[in-house]
Amino acid sequence: MSGPAEFIAATALFVLLIALSILNVLRRSFDSDESQHLHVIWGWTRGFVQYRDNFDNHMPLFHIMFAPVAGLIGERPTILYWMRFILLPMYFVAAWCTYQIGIRLFSQRAGVWAVLGVAFFSRYYSSVFEFRTDNLWTPIWLLCVTVLIGRATSVRRALVAGLLLGLCFGVSMKSTLLLLSLLLGAPVALVAASRGKFNKSWADLVQCAVLFLAATAIVPAIIMIFFALNGVWRDFRYGVFDFNFLTDRLYKNPILYKNHPAVAVIIFLSALFVAAYISRRIARASHHSEAAFPRALIFLVCATYVLALRIFWPPISRTYSPFYPLAFVMCSGALLALSDRLASHEWRVFRILQSTPLPAFVALAEFFLLLGTRSVRRDGTRSEATLLRNVLALTGPSDYIFDAKGETIFRRRCFRPVLERITMKAIRRGIITDTTPEQFVETHTCVVATIMVERFSLSTRHFVKHDYLPVTHNLRVAGTILKSSPENPRRCNFEVVIPATYKIISRDASVSGTLDGTPYIGARFLAAGPHTFDSASAPDNLVLLWSQAVDRHFTPFHSLHL
Repeated sequence: MSGPAEFIAATALFVLLIALSILNVLRRSFDSDESQHLHVIWGWTRGFVQYRDNFDNHMPLFHIMFAPVAGLIGERPTILYWMRFILLPMYFVAAWCTYQIGIRLFSQRAGVWAVLGVAFFSRYYSSVFEFRTDNLWTPIWLLCVTVLIGRATSVRRALVAGLLLGLCFGVSMKSTLLLLSLLLGAPVALVAASRGKFNKSWADLVQCAVLFLAATAIVPAIIMIFFALNGVWRDFRYGVFDFNFLTDRLYKNPILYKNHPAVAVIIFLSALFVAAYISRRIARASHHSEAAFPRALIFLVCATYVLALRIFWPPISRTYSPFYPLAFVMCSGALLALSDRLASHEWRVFRILQSTPLPAFVALAEFFLLLGTRSVRRDGTRSEATLLRNVLALTGPSDYIFDAKGETIFRRRCFRPVLERITMKAIRRGIITDTTPEQFVETHTCVVATIMVERFSLSTRHFVKHDYLPVTHNLRVAGTILKSSPENPRRCNFEVVIPATYKIISRDASVSGTLDGTPYIGARFLAAGPHTFDSASAPDNLVLLWSQAVDRHFTPFHSLHL
């Protein structure tokens, strides 16, 4: 640090970062991806096999790793908080890697400000504390980069880095972009930094590259062989590859790669040529020869990743989390160099930079911008926790539930596809058939979670509204309001769609009469079809409701104001 002021500023921001991290875990709204991942993990704890029994479109390493932890925690409404805290150390692994990369490229000072700069950057901060695959994927990637840019290129280093990148593939197939960035960036960086400085022959470098690629293939190969040997290859292939490739059919790329691939390739190569030229200038400007290659490599990896992401990758699945830490390392080094130059200027306004450099002002500005966002000031986790509490109280382990993406976590879904944007668009286009009503009947699904009802198709919304009654803010239960027949005020004719055990209840009085010609004395299984209830007294506010909901004190009277 340049002096006490810079040290105090960095320390204060670190303390604020820790406080905001804990606050973020406890108060930031749960994203639908978090419950989706946790539902798949819960499936492993119940003996279900990913892809075969629970649909998923991600690689399985994240879910398999956290299944034992979820099993120990058990089925409790607070499990999303627990899993966020358990994943939180990986955030600090990413911070440590960012610091180490900063040291290797520039200095300890640059590493510190790179960590703080990216930590308070809103686009990175917005999802880095969530329980999702990206927050395991990014730290492993940064570990891979940290190993690769070590001071001595060796076979052991290549093997370790390759295994780490293979773990990235085990978490997400988006690692293809990371591998592409390294394959294109490393040779250019070698040329830009003058290969002779490495004291390695081309044969040695090729050997390291081959071993790196071989090690990268180990983890994904083991995963694919495992599912193939267990008869799940077709489901695995559809979830991880075929389903994700639907994005090419459903979404257009801004640079029209789909319609003009040759133009896209030309744009990519031209931009990459410019990036190679800039990397050459960066390498030549490095005062220490040992820093030339890693600086050129990190710049080229960042440039290649962003270019490929913007030109070739579908917009719906773009993620910049592996890019931001590396970009902030480069920016911190550049800002510190600029700050030192300005601090030596004769203008008085720049003298403050002698004690507090430019990256400190950047981090401080980012911090105040974060404080101004609603996501920091508002507790957005209550609705999901309340939903899980009600689901556990209302249903049993054998009950099916319909939800959008697995947000009820602890119960099997009656409809296999998850209703994310790809699925919703595929249903509208007729690529995926919406068989939701049929699945309701086939699985005797008596509970629907409506916390993400906007993702339901119009036909499903109509079905749910017609045949399910609200018992909480986000839960509906199979049932209907009984209405008197015009011919006989004591008779109620009604239709049952979901075969299940039902009770007839009233807000103010006990119910008696005959159901389908036999005395009604309590819960009764009703098959799908028309039924008749003759009340012993004038029917008033009678409701037919799934009996388990009645037994567990979930009724629609408050919601419907009957």
